Formats: sequence, structure tokens, C-alpha cells
Amino acid sequence: GKDLRIIVNANSDRTGEIFNPNNLVAQVLRNPQQIKTSEIISWEELAKESPPLPSGLKAQQLLIRYTITPVKEPKTQEVIGALVSGDIVNGKLPIVNQTISTYGGGYSAVYLLSEKGEFELATALLSTDKNDNSPTRKSNQIGNLSHINLPKNSLLQAATVIPEEPVAQRVKLAGKTYTMAAKAISNFAGKPIAVIVRGTQEIDLNTLLRESLIIQIIIAVLALVIDAVLAVILVRAIAYPIKLLQQTTRTFSQGNFQERAEVLTDDEIGELATSFNFMAEELAKREQTINQQIQKLQDTLQQLKSKQAQLIQAEKMSSLGQMVAGIAHEINNPVSFVYGNIYYVQEYTKNLLEIIHLYQQEYTQAPLYIQEKIEDVDLDFLCEDLPKLINSMQIGTERISKIVISLRNFSRLDEADHKAADLHEGIENTLIIMGHKLKKQKNGIELIKDYGNLPLVECYPSQINQVLMNIIDNAIDALKEKEFTGSQSNPQIIIRTHQTDRNWVAIHIIDNGVGIKEIIRSKLFDPFFTTKEIGKGTGLGLSISYQIIVEKHGGKLICNSHTGQGTEFIIKIPIRQAIESVRE
Repeated sequence: GKDLRIIVNANSDRTGEIFNPNNLVAQVLRNPQQIKTSEIISWEELAKESPPLPSGLKAQQLLIRYTITPVKEPKTQEVIGALVSGDIVNGKLPIVNQTISTYGGGYSAVYLLSEKGEFELATALLSTDKNDNSPTRKSNQIGNLSHINLPKNSLLQAATVIPEEPVAQRVKLAGKTYTMAAKAISNFAGKPIAVIVRGTQEIDLNTLLRESLIIQIIIAVLALVIDAVLAVILVRAIAYPIKLLQQTTRTFSQGNFQERAEVLTDDEIGELATSFNFMAEELAKREQTINQQIQKLQDTLQQLKSKQAQLIQAEKMSSLGQMVAGIAHEINNPVSFVYGNIYYVQEYTKNLLEIIHLYQQEYTQAPLYIQEKIEDVDLDFLCEDLPKLINSMQIGTERISKIVISLRNFSRLDEADHKAADLHEGIENTLIIMGHKLKKQKNGIELIKDYGNLPLVECYPSQINQVLMNIIDNAIDALKEKEFTGSQSNPQIIIRTHQTDRNWVAIHIIDNGVGIKEIIRSKLFDPFFTTKEIGKGTGLGLSISYQIIVEKHGGKLICNSHTGQGTEFIIKIPIRQAIESVRE
């Protein structure tokens, strides 16, 4: 079940017990995919189940092949439990017998690696009868059987050093030399827990190699004879005309579209040369037209990508703004209720505490059961801590109320798209939204505000907020990439505003991060260009910001940066928008 307790099992009744060998069941319930793995289980754990065991198996650590399958409710596909099955490897001759039968003799074994780092034989089989390939033969017909240990563990140790790769070694076993190959078996956690070994007698290998070599020599001789005959025929009838045609096609493919093939015969090769010449004429005529069309298509594709990026980003921001406004509205109602009633709670609490104090002064000797209750609830601490608790609640609700107001102002869904707006208000709302990222930076980011006296600016406030968020977010990422240690200055972001003249205002966003290389600055505002890792950046943020400032507002977006010294983005916006720009 989902609580890791057994619902039903095959052997001794363990209903209700927790069963989670090596945390495999929990893994499947958390990530509902089937797990097939080999694990080492103690004898004590196996004894609880009391399964049928191979004869002669002693009390020891056991290698178990587990299959854990998630069980889902058919209609809802909700995971409601797990089906666990396990097969004991120790003492199971059929496991190695199948390998022996398939490859016609040799040695096959499985060794497990104990917690002490020692190798213990789980099951093994040695057969010297190469001709007996029957998978149904009895164990007493195969020769030496189980518990055939390797004379030393060097091969097993080498296999666990590189678990992903098989290793090989020559080993002498039962008076004969074998080529042994071994590979480690890892459990679900990736730790080597066992080694599987396969050995082939070197006499058999030499015979196989000798037979293979003879066959290869015969095939090679036949191939040489056939090649010689075909070569004579091809040279006389086909090779020379084809060689000429090949030279012509090579010259043509290198860009010489005036090259034509010489027609020497009237057979298929001659027809092929004629067809090539006709194709060359058509290609030469269409080459210029195709190049022109490709250039037009590339220009159109680039424009479509840019427009698509704008539409997607606009739709995302619109949906985000609606969601933020809805969340802010829903949070505002209960917060307003709590915030409005905290004042009365403070007053009521104060009055109750004063009454308790008066009772304590008037009735200094309370009954025994009241004194016991006072001690149980720690009345003195309660009277001291309750006002502090209510005061903390008031501070928290005020903080929530400010965040809700900032979210609502940031989304600006309740306002007209184009209006005269206070840029400082937009900056403050954006900083509140980005507050969590500013605090995540090690030792925090020092935020310096240098606001000038700005008039109201005609703009699209929600789009300006989007630009501010993109640039500040990039500044925070740049500060994360740079390490500030020793005498180096702390991470800083400076936001400076001023009115450049009677028609323009400017916003400067400056960081002391890693800076931007000169080779990158020329591509900074290109769509889909990003220097961030895959999955962390889309390459649209600065491109969209450039389009909002330059194309939508008729402004300027400038980037000044020096590698290792930080970056400055300057946003310049006209105070009043041209009528044509507003209509667009």
C-alpha cells in the first residue's frame, strides 16, 4: 500500500508490516515507474517471509532480483500501491545452467559483494562437456557443479573498480586454463553488489578462432578472384566513360556551372551523360532565382520569428497580469478582514489582561485549582507574549497588504493601456516583486536608489514594468556569476533616474557583476540570443525590451559594459508620445 505496509503476500502472513527493502517501494510510489534491480538482503529479513529456499542454502546474505511495479487505480490512474516480486539468486543452478547450455560448456558463476567487502559465491557451474548443449540436462550429468570458487579474487575486484565495463583474465580452474570475463552488477543506488563471471576453455577458443580464420581466408581468395574479373570488364566497358563523367560532376559540384559532360557512346552511359548536360543547363538557369528566393525566405522567416516572439511574450504577460490581478484581489479580501480586526483584538486583549491584573491584585490567594491552572498555562508568560504575538500579526498583515497592492499596481489591468504614469511607482512595484531574488544572493544585494525629480510620463505602464523586470533580473543573474570575496566590493545594483531635458527622461540600471564581452554586446538585442544555460534563458527578454522601448515608445535602450567591471542599461523615454506611436 501507499503507507509501505503489506496488504497480502505469498508466504508467511505479514499483513500490516512495513516492507520497503532498500527503499525500493518508496522510490516506485514517489516516481511511478517499474524498477528491476538486484539487491543484497540479510538472512534475517528473508526469514520473515519464509519463502521456499534452494536445498542446502545456509544462513547468509542473499542476492535477490527484485521487480517492483506500481499499481494504479484503472479509472483515475492514481498510484494506490506496489507489486513486489523477488527471486533468490543464491543456490539457483538454472541461472548459470542456461548460460552453460547456450554457449556449450565452460564456467558460469555469480558472486555477491558483502558489506565487509568480501566476495561470496552465490551460484556457479562448471562443465567440460562441450557437445552437451541440452538445457534440460541434470546437474549430476554436467561434471563439477555449484560452489566452484575462483582460485583468487583479483578478477572480481577488477570488475568492481570499473562497474560499467567488463574485464577479462586467464584463470586456471580444475586443471584447465579458461579465459574469464567478469562484469559488476549494481543495485538501484548504483553501488556494485555482485559480479557475474563467464569462462570459456582456451582450447575451445583456439578452435573457434582457427575455424574462423580458415573461412575468412577462403572468402578473401574468392573475393579477389571475382574482383579481378569484374575489374577487367568494368575498365573496358564502363570505367573510362564513368571516370570522365565523374570528373565533370566533381567540377560542376565545385561551382563551375558551365562544365558539360562529353558524350562518347550511345549506350546507357551516353544517355546518362546527355541527361547530366540537360540537368546542368536547368540548374544553371535556376541557380540565381533560387538564391534570390532563399534570401527572401530567410528575411521573411526572421521577421516571422520576431513577430511570433512578440505575440507569445505579449500573450504570456497578458495572462500573467490577469492571474496576478486575480490573486491579488482574492488575497486582498481576507487580508483586509484580518488587518481591520487586529486593532480590536489588541484592544480586547489589553482590556482582558488589565482585568486579570486587577483580579490578581484583589485576590492574592486564589483557590488551589485556579493556582494549578495558572501554573499549567504559565499565565505570566502568556500575559507577556500575547501582545507581542498580536503585534507580529499586525506587522505581517501590513506586509501582505503592501505586496498585494504592488501586485495589483504591477499588473495594471484596471487601468488604460496608454496613460501618464509615475515611473518611480513602477520601479518600486517591480522591486517588491523581485524582492525574493534580491535576498537569495549570498550576503544579499545592496540596492542603491538615486531618484531624480521626474514628471508623469506617457507610456504603457505594464510594458515598462516588464522591461524593468527583465533588466533587473539579468543584473541579479550577473551578480550570481561573480564571486565577491576579500577586499572586493559587495554585489550592488544602482537605480538612477533623471530628466535629461524638457522632452526626455532616463532610467539607469547599473550592476557590478561580471560584465558583457564586446563580441556579445552586438548580438545582445537579437531574438533568441542568450548566454545562459539551456532551460534558464529563452533569448527573448532583452529583444522584447528593445522592441517595447524603441518601437513601442520611440525611446532608446543602451547597454554600456566592461568585462569584470559590471554593466549599465540606460532606458530613455520621451515624456510625451507621438500620436502615430500611440495608435500603433
